[in-house]
Amino acid sequence: MFKKVMSLALASTLVLSAGAFAASAAEAEDAVAANDESAVAADDSSAVAAGDESQVGAGTKIYFDVKSAGWKNFSKIYCHVWRADGTGKWPSWQTKKEVCKKESDDLYSYDITKTGNAEEIQNAGSKNLYCVIFSADTQVQIYNTIMNGNCIGDTVYVTGNKIENPKDSNKTDTEAAWKNHPECGPQKVITSTSKVVGTALADGTTDVTLMADYLLDYVSDEGVADTSKTDKSQDLINQLKISPLAVMSNVNFKLEGFVKEETMTQDVANKKKATIEGILGNCTDPTKGGEKVNKDEIKNAEAKNDAADTSGSSNGGSSNGGSSSNGSSSNGSSNGSSSGSNSVQSGQETTIFFVFAGVMVAAAGVFFLVRRREN
Repeated sequence: MFKKVMSLALASTLVLSAGAFAASAAEAEDAVAANDESAVAADDSSAVAAGDESQVGAGTKIYFDVKSAGWKNFSKIYCHVWRADGTGKWPSWQTKKEVCKKESDDLYSYDITKTGNAEEIQNAGSKNLYCVIFSADTQVQIYNTIMNGNCIGDTVYVTGNKIENPKDSNKTDTEAAWKNHPECGPQKVITSTSKVVGTALADGTTDVTLMADYLLDYVSDEGVADTSKTDKSQDLINQLKISPLAVMSNVNFKLEGFVKEETMTQDVANKKKATIEGILGNCTDPTKGGEKVNKDEIKNAEAKNDAADTSGSSNGGSSNGGSSSNGSSSNGSSNGSSSGSNSVQSGQETTIFFVFAGVMVAAAGVFFLVRRREN
């Protein structure tokens, strides 16, 4: 009789222990679910909040205020993004990968993941490495607008100003800017009609490098200058407020690079160099009160890069990207969810251990009593 009673007691203990085990596991699962729901809720509320503030820092989208442009009768809005230095692989103009999404009658969005370079852009942080153009299928577009990684979530709007198209002087483009990033505006360049337009310099460029590129573009491989362009060198130097000697140093730096990369022969580099020395040697220096430059200094100018190394800027952007608002938010959410889940799992494992230990102790006690009774 006693054996039956003890057997029933043992069975009951095991059942109760199993129930406790199941309840403990259920509690752990509920905790995980609650943690996940909390994370989702946090992400949703963050996205909503960002949307209420021009979407700054949210997701992988940039936005365009089409109402500010006043465009009518269009059926599609496109977004063209590329690296300002012309490197990398990017979607072609107004292809399927550049189609924007209509958020409202006044607002369109573009997901930068479509470029295939979203991570690179995000990691750029405050480095002004990119350009963006919003356009419509009615052949209207905004002017080149500088973009950095921190612009993700921000909105481009039209200022109302008109800018001469840098390549085609017969066209004018609509100036645009970012609502929350004034450092990223219309790209500063020298146009084909020798005018300085725009305000924002891409990383890797300065006023000096703009002038150096201008001269290199309008002096042929035979060393022949397009005087309709090069005769305006002094006006441009005055407008940019730069030193002719600094320009020559940058020209020499660029020529050395072309020869080293084998994109230009040394003979061509020498011809271009000699012609540009002559042009700059006849200029005055606005940084020295309009003083006439020393021709010997121009001729012996040291090769020097006036701008930061673009590839270095990109690498620097990668490290800075982690500390940017976007990077911190993204990484924080991911890591936070992961560590929260791990802590719950750890608690679950601890509970299971104690429940199992209790079952073993109870079973051992019952077994001891049964053997003692038999004896």
